[in-house]
Amino acid sequence: MKFVWFSALMLVLGFSNNPKTLSAVQKKKTSPAKHSSPVAKYKAPALQIKVGVLIDVPSTVVASSQTAYILDRNSRPLKSIAANQPITVQPKVNGLILNNQDLPSVVLLQPAAGGFVYIGNKWYRGKVLLVSQGTSLIAVNYVDLEHYLYSVVGSEMDPEEHIEALKAQAIAARSYALVHIIRPANRWFDLGRTERWQAYNGLSKEFNTTQKAVELTAGQILSYKGGVVESIYADSDYLVATAHQGLGMSQRGAYQLAAQGYNYQQILGRYYPGVNLARLVIKK
Repeated sequence: MKFVWFSALMLVLGFSNNPKTLSAVQKKKTSPAKHSSPVAKYKAPALQIKVGVLIDVPSTVVASSQTAYILDRNSRPLKSIAANQPITVQPKVNGLILNNQDLPSVVLLQPAAGGFVYIGNKWYRGKVLLVSQGTSLIAVNYVDLEHYLYSVVGSEMDPEEHIEALKAQAIAARSYALVHIIRPANRWFDLGRTERWQAYNGLSKEFNTTQKAVELTAGQILSYKGGVVESIYADSDYLVATAHQGLGMSQRGAYQLAAQGYNYQQILGRYYPGVNLARLVIKK
């Protein structure tokens, strides 16, 4: 990974027109002007990310917490699945076998509203695409970007650490994910779920603190000259120095800075100097 920036998504998305330069220096707070016009509350745009949660496995088990449907590529229902009914999925040439039933090589498991999907040995939000590779298969979790980050922050950080460090991680993880939506790993998924990309473990790593960190930084990303920064990070200063040539955030360093009273903007400013904060907006 390199510390780079991308602007391809500007074709679909834009950034708020008031980017803020990050700074590691405490600035004096000012009071808002009187009689100021009300500002509409920002809401992060709905943006889907595709995560390869299983890659080239010989088989797997899937399920849904609620009634779900198996759909083909044209969104036509092929079969229904009862809640919590385990389904064994196996690949074959030009198809899939689900509980001994032959199906097309690409199908989507879509749970009812509010339902979760079970893939391998974890529960996830969203839905799952199953793809036969002939002798192996891949399972891709389609999930809202903000919901994805609930788990990434909990997988990458200690959820009991200071909220400012968790907020810094949420923004770094969102920016990193966005780069991979722009530059996907392959035709099926944007990035994987392991630390090769950034760790993602579904519902098992969601916590009220990680959800709060994501929600308090909704839609915020790191931007440089109108592009999205691929905000790499690692566990320690040593790993940042050796694995990333000194570019990126140290997670342990973020804990220490937060404990010293730094806010998330100052933490990010320490590790990504010269970079701005921006917010994603849908261009209509």
